Order: sequence, then C-alpha cells, then structure tokens
Amino acid sequence: MMASPVILSERFALATSLPQALALFDDVANVIGCIPGASVTGLNEDGSYAARIGVQYGETSVHFTGRIWPERMSPTGLRVRADGQDSLKSIRANGEIFLDFSEMGPVSTSVDLTVSFAFSGILAPLARSATKIVGPQLLRSFTGCLATRATD
Repeated sequence: MMASPVILSERFALATSLPQALALFDDVANVIGCIPGASVTGLNEDGSYAARIGVQYGETSVHFTGRIWPERMSPTGLRVRADGQDSLKSIRANGEIFLDFSEMGPVSTSVDLTVSFAFSGILAPLARSATKIVGPQLLRSFTGCLATRATD
C-alpha cells in the first residue's frame, strides 16, 4: 500500500519564448539529464522511456530503475508519470510531475512545477524522509540546469 505522497513545488523562469520552452521538453533524455543522478536508458515498446536514478543521502544511497511516460495535457501543460523500484527491491515509487508553462514576454516563460511521489515497501519511510530533505535541492538543481539549457 502506498503512503500519502511527498509533494514538492517550484516556480521558475526560462529565458526563452514559450514555443522554445515547450520544445525543450520534447527532448526527454535532455530534460531527464538535468535531474542529478538520472538518465534515460532506452525507449520501451509501449512508448514509455526506461530510466534510472541514483540518490545519495548521507552515507546511504539508493538506485531506482523504472519507466517514465511524458504526455501533453494541453498546449501549455505537460504531465510525466513515473514508476520504479530500487535495486534491492525494498522500495517501490510511483509519481507524477506536472508542468504548466506561461508566457511572460517574448523571451521569457514561467514554469509551475509540481512533483508528487509515493513510496511503498519496507524502506518506504526512509525514502519519504530522504525525499523531503533532498528533494528541494534536487528540484533547484533540475530547474537551474533547465534554465541553462534554455539559453544554449
């Protein structure tokens, strides 16, 4: 049974037009590469992407493999569903990421980001606690990387 999810939110700006900001998110591997420790490892037959992420929390690290499904919810909205399991098979994660893009000017786009992850398994309480502590830092690294890639 999944416990209540950990929810993280962030609003950030990209120094690019709305169409260019949306196009940035069409390159799934490039976007996932902005998450520290994460990478896309392949494309599955069902259209989802195989992915992995490793997270260090103090002296403890956890490595997940799983799948992600990005989908356009509206012309300016994106949802990414994800599920995975750690390498020891003691934690299962399910999550959703919602991104809502708004034009602020000809070369400025605002992005509202909400991340929601729920964990199950014997080590789920540890995963929840670690996500609450490490998650905001990962989110800042992710949004900073995206801001840099938007201007490249």
